[in-house]
Amino acid sequence: MIGPSAETLLRMGAKQTSLIVNQGEWYRLFSPMVLHAGLIHYFLNMTALWFIGKAVEQCHGFAAAAIIFIIPAVGGTIMSAIFLPEYISVGASGGIFGLIGACIADICINWSLLFSKHVNSSDEGTRFRHLKVLMWLLFDIVINCLVGLTPFVDNFTHLGGMVYGFLCGLSTIERLSTDFFGIATSTLSRIRNLFVRFSGLLLSVVLIMVTTALLVESDGGASPCSSCRYVSCVPFPPWAGEDAKWWYCDDCSRVTADAKLDSSGYYSLSLTCPDGVIEEIDLSDELVTDRQWIRRQLPNLCRKHCENLFAS
Repeated sequence: MIGPSAETLLRMGAKQTSLIVNQGEWYRLFSPMVLHAGLIHYFLNMTALWFIGKAVEQCHGFAAAAIIFIIPAVGGTIMSAIFLPEYISVGASGGIFGLIGACIADICINWSLLFSKHVNSSDEGTRFRHLKVLMWLLFDIVINCLVGLTPFVDNFTHLGGMVYGFLCGLSTIERLSTDFFGIATSTLSRIRNLFVRFSGLLLSVVLIMVTTALLVESDGGASPCSSCRYVSCVPFPPWAGEDAKWWYCDDCSRVTADAKLDSSGYYSLSLTCPDGVIEEIDLSDELVTDRQWIRRQLPNLCRKHCENLFAS
C-alpha cells in the first residue's frame, strides 16, 4: 500500500476493538474514515469518492451527502469491530459504499419515473441508460465484495456501509415529483412514500443503537460468530490442498510453540493452539535441527493438529 506501519495507524486512530471496548477509545469509530493504509489505498478511495460523492452532492446537496457518507462509515466500522475484533482497519470504504447504497435507494424510490415509458417517451434510450447505471452499480458492488474476500480487506465495513447508505438514502434523498411529469399521485402512494422515508431513518437509528450495544457488551477480543469471518475472507484457491493455499482465514499464523532439543535435534513441540489448548507434537522422526524451519511450519502444524483454528 506504500504507507505507514500498523503501529503508526493505531497511534493515529485505526479501528481496534480491544482499544475501543476495554480502553474507552470510542473516537476510533470515527477516525478510521479519514485514515488510509497507504498512497494506493488513498488514491483508489479518493477516486471513487470523487465520482460517486460528487454526483450525490450535486444532485441532493452537501447535507444529504454528508449524512449518507458519515453514518454508513461509522455503522460499517461498528459492524467490523463486532465481527472482526482482531483486525486493524482504516479507510473511507464504509462511507463510499454508503454513497453507493444511497444511489441504489435513489433508483428504487424513483423507479416508476426512471423506467416509465410515459416519462421517457421522447427518448427510448433514456431508460436503457438508467438501466446501465444500475448494472454498473451492482457490478461495482459484486467486484468490491469479491475483493473483500481476500485478506486485510474488510467486507463487514463494505456491506455494513452499503446497508446504512441504502437506509439513509431512503430518508434523505428527495423523491422526484410525479405531478411535474403529469402523473397523478394517489393518497395511498403519498402515505406509502412517507412510511418508506420514515422507516429508513428509524431502521438506521435502531441498527446503530443495537450494534453499539452489542459492541459495548463484547469483551473486545472474540467475535460472537467465528465463522462469520468467511464473509470477509475465504481460503483460496478452494481446489488446493490445506498446505498449498495462497492465503488462509484462520488464526494459525499467530500461534506459538516451545521446542524441546537434545543432541540429535528438536524431538518434541508444545504447540499452543489459537484457542489456548496445548498440543504435543512428536518431531523425533523428522530429525529437525533448524529452528527457523519449525517457525515457518507452525501454521501448517496448527491446521493439522489443532481442533479449533480460531481464537476464543
